[in-house]
Amino acid sequence: MLITCPKCESKARIATSKAITKDTREAYCQCMNLNCGVIFVTYTSVCRIIEPTGKKPNPNLQPELCKLEDVNQVDMFG
Repeated sequence: MLITCPKCESKARIATSKAITKDTREAYCQCMNLNCGVIFVTYTSVCRIIEPTGKKPNPNLQPELCKLEDVNQVDMFG
C-alpha cells in the first residue's frame, strides 16, 4: 500500500500500527523526504465485503494466520 505524505506528497512509510477495532487499524507513518520527515497517523478500515466466504484459515496449511495474538510492527516512536 502506498502512503503519501499529506504535507509534501512524497512517499511515506508505515513505522508501526495497532488494531483499533476488528475492522479498523491505526498506522503511524513517517515521510521519507529528509527535508520534510513529518509523522502522521492514518486509519484503514474495512468498508464492505466483496466476496464473502466466511471460512477460517486451515491451521495446518496457514499457521501464521491462526495466531491468537495481534502482532504489531516494531514501534520506533515509543
